[in-house]
Amino acid sequence: MILFLRAVFLESALFFCVRMEIKEEKTGIELKFYDLCQKVVEEQNLKLYDMEYLLGSGELRVFIIDEKTGSAVIDDCVRVDRAFDPYLEEDWVPQTLTLQVSSPGVFRKLKTREHFVSAIGEKVKLQFSKQLGDLVPEAPKEIAGDKKVICLLEDVIEDKLSLKYKEFVFGVPFGEIKKANLETDTNNVRG
Repeated sequence: MILFLRAVFLESALFFCVRMEIKEEKTGIELKFYDLCQKVVEEQNLKLYDMEYLLGSGELRVFIIDEKTGSAVIDDCVRVDRAFDPYLEEDWVPQTLTLQVSSPGVFRKLKTREHFVSAIGEKVKLQFSKQLGDLVPEAPKEIAGDKKVICLLEDVIEDKLSLKYKEFVFGVPFGEIKKANLETDTNNVRG
């Protein structure tokens, strides 16, 4: 007997960040799941924003967006979830798999260059590998000692981000960013 647990989530206010990598190297079963997710989501005329396969728990998290709206509605998530049905019986798919299909959420992770490009002009929360003052010696004193900063993403230039904190504009290489996500003003989000 094969057991499949499913969950559909929409605009979760929670976020989980893993080490940010501009180019993720997927191998083995994770690569197979990535290819499958890409195929299933594209067949539904949506875009795969991200996917995570958690080997220990057997969870496959699929984050989708409608490029027209920049998010996904519950009907999109249900449609993608159902589109996985024919593939879940394949031999390589673990017998116990929890499939979660959702939008990336309002606090979506920014992990790839494409994610950052799509967030230009938005507030982002960044966690750096070092204190900002060590990366940018001319940083204002109020943030120089911080490893986490909320600022405006102005541009993505080759291998670094152009950022603005109040009136201070600075650049940080991708390699110095440990975690990143959109920072949304939840006071302006309708429930």
